Amino acid sequence: MTDIIPRANIRTTHQAPIQYALLNSAQFEPTRTYDYSEDGICYEVTRELAPETEVCILMDNYVPDHPGPEGYRSYVALVRWIHLLSRNGTDRYAVGAQIVARSHDILTSEEQLPQYRCDLCGRTEPKHRIRTTGAGVDLCQRCMKHFSHIPSPKIRQCVERFLVGNVI
Repeated sequence: MTDIIPRANIRTTHQAPIQYALLNSAQFEPTRTYDYSEDGICYEVTRELAPETEVCILMDNYVPDHPGPEGYRSYVALVRWIHLLSRNGTDRYAVGAQIVARSHDILTSEEQLPQYRCDLCGRTEPKHRIRTTGAGVDLCQRCMKHFSHIPSPKIRQCVERFLVGNVI
């Protein structure tokens, strides 16, 4: 028997006109949503998008202070999954995307996103690209890759202590 893991946030069926584009692109395509939750949105596309693709979503029916997704003008999201809906001449896909930023302004590039600094190399990255270690050290993806490959847990712990300023 398979255990079903409940979602962190409830999905609400909601069809609304939107436009989407790859982040850092100005080529928006019109489409519609299927549903949304506090941390995600499901919408339709006519081309296959790879997981981890960063997209910008613009709400056509933007209404400030609206309780639904139209309460923000734009979202930046990461594609988490994609499913083929039909293949009858025009391919259609359902895309599930995790919301990483929302704004009343139009966000179309990563430079517009809040930037966070890597505690090791000092590089600034959007929040969704920063990873946090068990000791609360914020690392960019490149530094986290190197950090996670340190073979000794004791050495990893010493590096974390150094970065947080708790050198003994």
